[in-house]
Amino acid sequence: MLLLFISTACANMLIPSYATIQEEFNISASLIAIPDAFFVLVSALFALVWGYYTDRINRSKVIMAGAFSWTFGMMLTAFSNSFFMLIISRVASGAGLGCVLPVGYSIISDSIPPKERSGWFGTLAILSSLSNGAGQGLSSFIGPILSWRFPFILFSGISIIVIIILFFVKIPQRGASEDELLELVELDLEYSYRISKKDLIKIVKQKSNRYLIIQGFFAIIPGTILVYFTTSMLSFQYFYQIPTEIRLQTSTIFAGMVGIGYILGNSIFARLGDILFLRNKKNRVRLGTICLILSIPFAIIMLLSLQPIDVNLLDINYPVLPETIPTEEMFSFIFQTIGKIFSIYPNYIVFFIFALIGSMLAAGPVANRNAVMIDINMPEHKGTAASFFKLSEQLGKGVTLLISYPLISLLGSIFNMLFLSIFFWLPAAVLWIFASKSVEKDMNDKTRILSERKQVSLIDYIFELEIQMDRAVQKFQDSKYYIFNDPIKFNQLINDAIEILNYIEKAGESRSITKIQKKANELNIIATSINQMATQIYSILKGEEIKPEEREFLNEDLRQIELMISEGEKSTFGQLQIYYEDAYLKIIEARLFRKSDLTKSLERINKAIKIYERVKNLLNERREAVNDNFEISEEDQFVYEKEKELLEKCTNSLNATSKLKVEFEDLIQQLEAKGIKRQDLIKISDLTLEYGLDLNKIIMETFGQDEKIKSAFLDILNKIGDIFDEYDTWKEVEPTVF
Repeated sequence: MLLLFISTACANMLIPSYATIQEEFNISASLIAIPDAFFVLVSALFALVWGYYTDRINRSKVIMAGAFSWTFGMMLTAFSNSFFMLIISRVASGAGLGCVLPVGYSIISDSIPPKERSGWFGTLAILSSLSNGAGQGLSSFIGPILSWRFPFILFSGISIIVIIILFFVKIPQRGASEDELLELVELDLEYSYRISKKDLIKIVKQKSNRYLIIQGFFAIIPGTILVYFTTSMLSFQYFYQIPTEIRLQTSTIFAGMVGIGYILGNSIFARLGDILFLRNKKNRVRLGTICLILSIPFAIIMLLSLQPIDVNLLDINYPVLPETIPTEEMFSFIFQTIGKIFSIYPNYIVFFIFALIGSMLAAGPVANRNAVMIDINMPEHKGTAASFFKLSEQLGKGVTLLISYPLISLLGSIFNMLFLSIFFWLPAAVLWIFASKSVEKDMNDKTRILSERKQVSLIDYIFELEIQMDRAVQKFQDSKYYIFNDPIKFNQLINDAIEILNYIEKAGESRSITKIQKKANELNIIATSINQMATQIYSILKGEEIKPEEREFLNEDLRQIELMISEGEKSTFGQLQIYYEDAYLKIIEARLFRKSDLTKSLERINKAIKIYERVKNLLNERREAVNDNFEISEEDQFVYEKEKELLEKCTNSLNATSKLKVEFEDLIQQLEAKGIKRQDLIKISDLTLEYGLDLNKIIMETFGQDEKIKSAFLDILNKIGDIFDEYDTWKEVEPTVF
């Protein structure tokens, strides 16, 4: 929030110094807004880029990069020695600001529960308003005394301090504030979903997003002109008779009266938005719509209440030219002037009241807008959605600044431009109405998706723990092959298994996964006990004076330990090997049945295909989980290669079996084409089984006169025989021990 405060302050610090900069760089009034226009447009474009990568990579790195960019831009602004360099410096600052805003909003949104979002984003809006005031105030009051460059130097120094602090700030987990994901947060599990390029279209297509993004373009126009030109309008059109030394400051204070209402409005309507949200999810949008519509007449009356000030009526003894107001007396004359204006010109009291109420109402949509955007967007879309909105808003702001001076010339005055701009709130209000009709559905869709993803994440995590459990069991089982010839290897495998089981036990306990914790504890006790027994035996066997009968007795103990390990739980990979063998047994059965019952042969082939597919899927899951989530040691790499080998064999077997199935189906279809229906074939098969006859012989005798089908049938049978023979080349003749 401090970072957002400083970055927003630098956005408007040039405004009060336009006249000084224009004179220093000797440029025309029509060019003075170009640096800020570039600042705004570049900020909008970079917001989209930064926002997208915010939802893809580490947010702390992104926001640090953005902070460095706009800090460098501010330093460059302070030391600009030409108008071109000033433009470049504002471009650099804009690029950084385009990062800080969407990333900052994304991070803050993950720290705020839904029922408090309007309040916190209202606070952010207040800080934004205060930072605008701080930036413009420094430029207005200190700029004329210490140079317009000084505020940029000051804020650059502060921002460097904030960047250093950021190194020690812990960024919240993505989606940490979502009610649907609280269980993941409590279990310290990461919400792993990240944005993809195709999601960009989804964000824009979502109705509530689309309406709020487009309305941002229209809603920002009146506010931009009020912020950038109210001071100038008051100074040149209404307060032009006030002495030059205090004219800018007096104009800034009156323009700031609009900001007072804006601050109050954010505070009031943000809290009200949270209260109403608890009653109905649509209420934040409804509140924003009502406030925006009501702010239009108040803004119009505010402008109509202005009139030029005649200093002669103020009855203040200003120094007569060529004398000037001393610096130490400036504040005294400013307050005298303001007091006299209110007493001599009561319509400025109307200005103050309507400015206060109008800006309060105008703050209603601002206080609730960001909360609504967070409510309807997925955690991995928040930064990008905020950047889309910022892009729309900044485009409206940038275009307004670019055409502002031509508009002033065309319309005749700043007042006319301000008055006309107020009506841009009407299309914005209409879009808010449209958003109110779709926002509840969008929030319900988000809730449903997050609930589903939470379940998937929990299941995935449990699956990862089970994969780890399987690794421990596999190491435990593998240890028995080294119990006699390599005690060091035996101990290493047992210790690895115990280490993994300890991790699983702690993870299960901390996340209340009782079943896994209990299983890991039981296996851990067995592994630790066996490790202790084996260690004692190895220690005794190392003795030089051990008798042969004692050695044989100890070796028998080792054989008992080997037997205990063999009788223990098998790993999933060991089970997968058994499944693979079972599928091959189905092929053997199919080979036997092909001469007596083609339908049963085909049934066995189908079962083999299902088993191969299951084994293949399980192997892929194991290999992906290990590859994505765990560092693979030398031992694990060996297992990983064995899984790869089994997967390759399983894939080859699956392809061959599928081919075998196609050939059988083709045979049956050909037989049906010749008049032997599938049901008839089943009946014939039943007879062959009952009387021990050869199915092929019966069919050949039945169709012996039909040379065409006889030839086709023999050809297909030969192909089937060839494929069955090929299975022997894939079958692992001797299991490899590891």
